[in-house]
Amino acid sequence: MGKTEAANRLYSIPGRKKFQSKTRAELKKIIFTVTNDLNHDQRMMRICSSLANAGYAITLVGAGKTYSSPLARENYNQKRLHCFFKTGFGFYAEYNIRLFFYLLFQKPDIICCIDLDTMLPVWLTSKLKNKKRVYDAHEYFSQQKK
Repeated sequence: MGKTEAANRLYSIPGRKKFQSKTRAELKKIIFTVTNDLNHDQRMMRICSSLANAGYAITLVGAGKTYSSPLARENYNQKRLHCFFKTGFGFYAEYNIRLFFYLLFQKPDIICCIDLDTMLPVWLTSKLKNKKRVYDAHEYFSQQKK
């Protein structure tokens, strides 16, 4: 008995699911949105890598800054949205508008906003497209002193 026959017999045991490799079109697509530089966010790199290794099609969307180094090669997609404004209210307003139009033309299954600064475009897009949304609050901006 060859190795492939043994593998097929293993997966034909009653009650055990057969492994099916999925094409890229069949994977659950998740878009994560942040406002910081993608190269320096170790937490998001770990989350996106773990989910990509688990079989999800991941896209991490962040801000493109003038000082940003080229994106590191990862096992998930990365997208930078470049803005004219670099800081303050202008940056957040412009970034959220650009993010809204970017998300509007994507076809994700789940959209995840990291912190409140990307909540509005994620909420609007998920409502318009009837998609699931996730809010990840790992920092409390309202409690920080200025």
